[in-house]
Amino acid sequence: MKMILNVITVGAAASILAACGTRVTREVVREQPIVQPQATIVERVAIVQPPPPPQEMQPPAPAATGYSWVPGHYVWRNGSWQWESGQWRAGSIRPMPPVREEVPPAPPQAGARWVPGYWNFAGSDWVWVNGRWQ
Repeated sequence: MKMILNVITVGAAASILAACGTRVTREVVREQPIVQPQATIVERVAIVQPPPPPQEMQPPAPAATGYSWVPGHYVWRNGSWQWESGQWRAGSIRPMPPVREEVPPAPPQAGARWVPGYWNFAGSDWVWVNGRWQ
């Protein structure tokens, strides 16, 4: 089987899309040939990259005491990573736990995208949202 690929770097593609005003979400695509009698099928599986580490500055403390800073963080919403801004909350809040390592199960279908798990602040504590195929 003969295959011809035109390749540009991820950085070049991101620059071109950003210049056009397009929001860029990086994905890693693995191609794996599946050999069957008389045919070769290429299965594409996309793995959505986790968002970059937050780089948020903590504003000055509120005038009242008894508040804790909940740092900004990314959440997966409507098919892309969205930033949730940090905020002061009344009471004691534990720091965001470290990210959990996940091993994606087999994809349910060709072309599925794996969205890695992440911590989300809900109520008054951090809740782990498991990774999933979309």
